[in-house]
Amino acid sequence: MMYFLSKLCRPEIFQGKKKKLNYFEGWYYKIIDDKMENAYAVIPGVSYGKNLKDAHAFIQILDSNNNVNYVPYDISTFKFNEDKFEIKVGDNYFSRDKMRLNINSKDIQMKGQLLFNNIIRFPKTLFCPGIMGPFSYVPFMECYHGVVNINHDIVGQLNISGKSVDFSRGYGYIEKDWGKSFPEGWVWLQSNHFKKEDVTLMFSEAKIPWLGKSFQGFLSLLRIKEKIYIFASYTFAKIIKLDYSDNKLEVIVEDRKYRMKMKVNHSPGGALKAPKNGQMNRVIVESINAVVKVKLSDRKGNIIFEGIGTNTGLEIVKE
Repeated sequence: MMYFLSKLCRPEIFQGKKKKLNYFEGWYYKIIDDKMENAYAVIPGVSYGKNLKDAHAFIQILDSNNNVNYVPYDISTFKFNEDKFEIKVGDNYFSRDKMRLNINSKDIQMKGQLLFNNIIRFPKTLFCPGIMGPFSYVPFMECYHGVVNINHDIVGQLNISGKSVDFSRGYGYIEKDWGKSFPEGWVWLQSNHFKKEDVTLMFSEAKIPWLGKSFQGFLSLLRIKEKIYIFASYTFAKIIKLDYSDNKLEVIVEDRKYRMKMKVNHSPGGALKAPKNGQMNRVIVESINAVVKVKLSDRKGNIIFEGIGTNTGLEIVKE
């Protein structure tokens, strides 16, 4: 009972203790070095399909050259802590403040440890235990989403296939998903590389199936130093415009006080595996090289922030 209550209030910890069929859970670590020359998404997780024999743990890796490596592990090597966010996949360790890698596959080797400092967490309340707000408590949704670290500094090095890469003075981001399947279609983007400005942007919109029906929902946050602006379905914000054409995405969201405009130049991506009924057999394309222009203003038109984010993660998946 304590674990059940704890996981509702702490979406970052492993949610699937009792799940053995048609279930997935994965954490998304984005790490970029100080010079923004080396960008990686490292995604540890678990996959349970229709049969117990399909179960496995995995680490999926996407780099800024659009190379993707999917490294499976026996499900028995997956370990988790019920009291805090801490998981292991084989000899690899992941938490809010640390990532220790010892990946040795035929296509990629990653070894070393990164420490995460000056962590900015998602601000929680009873009404809003995570980025999904009160929807965090709604049962029977096919996919749940959580933001773990909005931003953090990195200290440490990784040896990547024989090359030493220093990530010190770089910074990163952690989020996660869990449930049965990703939505039918969605848009997702994220950047925390806005030149010298201390800014993080995340936006996600999806067609969400629930109890035989579906609805459009969206989540977005813009952090400017210590101030966090949240636009979401549950805050009664609205999407005024969402248009994708000629490899350009334009999004406008607003609430009673603010309006945020995002313009993204798409770029080629890598083919990631994604969950369908728990099995990682769906293919989607993600870029971590997109560029986003964002402008936040009040409803009178006064500009609060305007900037350009690079190394932007971007997924546009049509139904």
